[in-house]
Parts: sequence; C-alpha cells; structure tokens
Amino acid sequence: MQYAPDLASLKFAHRLTYTIKANWKSVVDNFLECYHCPVAHKDFCTLVDMSTYKVKTYDIYSSHMAKAGQTQNKAYATDGATVTDHAVWYLWPNTTLMRYPGRGNFMVWRFIPIGPEETYEEFDFFFETTDLEDYEKEAISFIDDILQPEDIGLVESVQRGMQTPGFTQGRYMVDPHGSGLSEHAVHHFHGLLLKHYQEATKNDR
Repeated sequence: MQYAPDLASLKFAHRLTYTIKANWKSVVDNFLECYHCPVAHKDFCTLVDMSTYKVKTYDIYSSHMAKAGQTQNKAYATDGATVTDHAVWYLWPNTTLMRYPGRGNFMVWRFIPIGPEETYEEFDFFFETTDLEDYEKEAISFIDDILQPEDIGLVESVQRGMQTPGFTQGRYMVDPHGSGLSEHAVHHFHGLLLKHYQEATKNDR
C-alpha cells in the first residue's frame, strides 16, 4: 500500500468510542469535506498543509490527501515524523481509514447506526508498538479532547437544524479543482445512498 507500507507490522494500541445524537449519514457528511475545517478545526489546519488538500471520488470510496504542515503545528508534536502525509479514505457505507503525520500509524473509524437520530462510533488506533510515545498519546488526546468534540458539536447541531420547520434541503459547495474546501465527496456519498435505496426498494414496487 503506497501510503502505509508498514501496515502489516502495525499493532492495535487504543480504541476511542463515542455516542452521537445525530443520524449516521450526517456524521459521514461531516467527515467527507473539510470546507468547515478553517472555521471549526483551526489546530487541525496547522497539522496539514491545506493548500495541498485534495479530495477524489471513486466507485464506492473517496480519498482525502494532504501534506503535513510546514510550520510548527498546534495539534500535537510531529518532530522526527516518518509519516509526512495526511491520507484518509472513506469506504462505503460506514468505514474510514486514516493515516496522520507522525510515527508509523493507521486508524480505522466506524460509524454504526443506533437509530434515526443516534450513531455509535469506534475509533481504533494502530502504531508501531503498543508502548506509545508521548507524542502518540498527545495525538490521541488531540483527537479525543479537541477534534472529535468539535465535529460532534457540529453534527449534533446539524441534526437539530434538520428537525426545524425552516429546513428543506441543503446546498453543495463544490470546488472544480477538488480541494478540501469542497463538498463533491458529500455529493458522491449521497449518490451512493440514492443508488442503494433504489436497489433495496426495487422489489417493493
């Protein structure tokens, strides 16, 4: 695997779990774009070089790629990092794979529907060893204490907003150059949803 040649040697090291008051599709929507990042995730935007952030869609997955930030970041220490790319893949329907700047690492993130307004998340971390370095603990804390609360606040707010009388439908913000400041991967996900809903209801007509 080009972006994780050490994948087979990485070891399970930690798991985070969350219960979110939002539909799983809203949670995936939030994951599939970084249009909100400069406003909602200021520290994350120092971890990666947003000018290199590119999003591409494929058949049943999409990818988010960026180079690590070139200046001192505010997320967690990456001194002596062997991984210098931010690489993320969304796999239909509810799994994501991630590799952040730092020592050899890989993350598997699952969005599991509990009900129409509730989602359970499992976030597994794999590192070179199970005896974590201080900056790996710092990276986990950054995700758990800062990044996830920022996103959970957003998706729960969106869920509440969709229940108001003023909501009819959303709009897509699309950058033709495929930058992170674009929602074309959200549109791709909605297309997959529509396709599978249509296939599932074909025999009911």
